[in-house]
Amino acid sequence: MAKVIFMHFDKETDGLYDAKIGEPIVRLAKEKKIPIAFECQEGSCGSCLVTVEHISNKEPTSYMEDFELDKLVELGAITAKEASHCQQFTISPKVRLACQMLVKGDVLIKPYKG
Repeated sequence: MAKVIFMHFDKETDGLYDAKIGEPIVRLAKEKKIPIAFECQEGSCGSCLVTVEHISNKEPTSYMEDFELDKLVELGAITAKEASHCQQFTISPKVRLACQMLVKGDVLIKPYKG
């Protein structure tokens, strides 16, 4: 089990939640009524951007699909150099598309402010 902290989404639902390793973040958010965009509509891809901070002692490896990295670069959330670094070392950037993210360990998740 991992600890997932949602912060600055909604005062009533923000908090610490237990999640299984490998569980999609959006599934957990939907169950707990955390206001993250759950489904991308045409033209709205990127509406589920979140800031992620791993709070475990060791940052987990994270293989990311090219789609997500390309979308993060396109949205200006990360640079092409950062995307390349993430691919090279199988780590995730500090900004993610929640719809593409799985629980890998203890994590703090906040809305992306740009």
